[in-house]
Amino acid sequence: MNNNPLILITAANGHTGLQAGKELISLGFKVRAMVRNEKGVGALELAQLGAEIFVGDMDDIRDLRLALKGVQRAYFCSPFGRNSLSRTVSFIIAAEEAKLEHVVYMTQWLASEAHHSMMTKEHWLGDQIVKMHQHVDYTFLNPGLFAFTYFFTAESVAQLGIMPSVLKRAASGKVGLNAPPSEEDQGRVIAHILKDPSSHIGKTYRPTGPKEISIKEVADIFQKVLNRPVKVREVSEKMFLKAVKSEGWPEDQYCNVRYYMKELEMNTFAVGNSVTSVVKDITGREPESFEVIAKREFSRMPEAKRTTVNKLKAIYHLIRTLLTPCPNMSTYEKSVDLPNFMRGMEFVASNERWQETHH
Repeated sequence: MNNNPLILITAANGHTGLQAGKELISLGFKVRAMVRNEKGVGALELAQLGAEIFVGDMDDIRDLRLALKGVQRAYFCSPFGRNSLSRTVSFIIAAEEAKLEHVVYMTQWLASEAHHSMMTKEHWLGDQIVKMHQHVDYTFLNPGLFAFTYFFTAESVAQLGIMPSVLKRAASGKVGLNAPPSEEDQGRVIAHILKDPSSHIGKTYRPTGPKEISIKEVADIFQKVLNRPVKVREVSEKMFLKAVKSEGWPEDQYCNVRYYMKELEMNTFAVGNSVTSVVKDITGREPESFEVIAKREFSRMPEAKRTTVNKLKAIYHLIRTLLTPCPNMSTYEKSVDLPNFMRGMEFVASNERWQETHH
């Protein structure tokens, strides 16, 4: 008989939720996976492994209450998009009502009260509310830029040998410094904290990869894995916005991501202890290198196979990007009534309060 507690995984179709769910099941735990789409790849995989699938809306506290019924521990990760603060507050209230034992809570490295990104400001506000809890114990995960974000241009890299980057001096090898953790490693960290949370109460962890790498080093690793020349090509923010719009990204996502690219350019993800032993300390395994991650990711991508058809598709997508009108971010931000602070906004690279707490 399985006497392990029931654990809820939110956003279980997502990058870290899926991996955490898989690891917990392998450790013998009962998992309830909360998803919006029960036909999603993650939901189908977790269901096959024996997880209970709960279809619900994280924006609706009524669904969160139902999802937490009978649950003792949980992993909370607000999906990337609008209303992050509302989801976070709803979860905290529902978790307090359910008197959970422990929650692993995903925040972000850039979280600050005055950031240009509305999502980042909301992350900071949510973090402060979590710290005001009364009944539930929390562990914070505070990673830098995830590994999966480096594969958005995989088609161009694999088919054309071009790695476009909006970062200035991207090819210099001195910008974009980050030690990207794999989603698999982060999932394992989450699972092992939830396995026995007693020594992790109130702590904040920054899982990283084993080495800090620049954008140029990413391109070099891609070149080695794909066995073809790969060159970094700087593109303007206008071209970046045209590209993500042509790929169908929602405006609220690239409205935030363009600010994250500025932070990456300023090496904000290299502040403080940018390479940690968190993955090894908590899971007992060395963190995956970016080369290992790249081999796995490219092997999963049909568009990475070098064929004439795939190359023609890559050329078509490049032409489509060039012909796509550039979205006006100022107009968009005004249309959704994003707050414009009288004191102005700050990147965390120039925010003294953030610097004090992150060095």
